[in-house]
Amino acid sequence: MEHKTYTNNRGTVHYWTEGTGNIGLIFTHGATMDHGLFDLQCNIFDKKYKVIIWDAPCHGLSRPYKDFSLQHCADDLHSIVIAEKIQKAHLVGQSMGGYISQIAAADHPELIATVTTVGSSPIQLAYYSKMDRWLLSITPILLKFYNFKSLVNFTSNQIALTTNGKQYALETMSRLTKEEIILIMGSVYQGLIEFDKDKLACPVLITFGDADITGKVQAYCQNWAKNEGRPLKVISNAAHNANMDNPEEFNQMLMDFLNSTI
Repeated sequence: MEHKTYTNNRGTVHYWTEGTGNIGLIFTHGATMDHGLFDLQCNIFDKKYKVIIWDAPCHGLSRPYKDFSLQHCADDLHSIVIAEKIQKAHLVGQSMGGYISQIAAADHPELIATVTTVGSSPIQLAYYSKMDRWLLSITPILLKFYNFKSLVNFTSNQIALTTNGKQYALETMSRLTKEEIILIMGSVYQGLIEFDKDKLACPVLITFGDADITGKVQAYCQNWAKNEGRPLKVISNAAHNANMDNPEEFNQMLMDFLNSTI
């Protein structure tokens, strides 16, 4: 893939492209991960779309970065779409990447064709109770009391089922400092309870792994699909990083969804 960068006054964002044309398929990873989360998707879709993977701000090579927030990530995603001359973009986001994709789709509906989420949840406040919001708000404080090595080991074992998936998560998180992880998670959770976007105008595919035990992700996804009449797909033998745990099943689901929207 071709390695490129986009720079603004907050920092330099790194991204990679494969394929040609003006129809984009853009993958955005979850918090504390990087573009490698979608290695098993890139060579499947690059014959039909311009595939773009990136290190979101404060992740991977896109460090250092000032004033990290979900909104700034969505703004940078939009800037990449413009820089690559994408006329219509299909967005795929895992966990945090799902929030970023939803914000970008809400802000720029004329550019976004579809959104697919993996182990993510809606950005409408109505889905979160007062207790949910309180728990999200105190999570960064609780993280400060964790031993860094224990935090990384626990998280990498929880978000993946496969050996390769756990090893990827462990190695990727280990490249960050404890302070960076707390900053990222705090900004994500705080940003999630600050947004209250309208229902997205574009088609949305909601997915999660059958073994995803991250927070209340499964319940949020089920309510989201039911309330908005969105398709919901459960990926078998997969945890939070479901697209990496079971790439064959996820890739087929995504391909079927994209084909159905043409």
